[in-house]
Amino acid sequence: MSKEQLHELVNRLPVSEVAPAARYLEFLIAHEEQPVYPEVLARIDVARAHPAAGIPHEEIQWEFNV
Repeated sequence: MSKEQLHELVNRLPVSEVAPAARYLEFLIAHEEQPVYPEVLARIDVARAHPAAGIPHEEIQWEFNV
């Protein structure tokens, strides 16, 4: 994908998605110098294939007295 194609995608984003997209791009730029190792990518793939149940919101609120 070229930068021009990326610009076109950005231009087509709904207004509600501009801020999250900007944060993600800033994240990518900030971490540009660090390599992404194949082992890390493999672990991410495994985690995505077997997502954890997570912690219910109510439990977090109870734990932190919110």
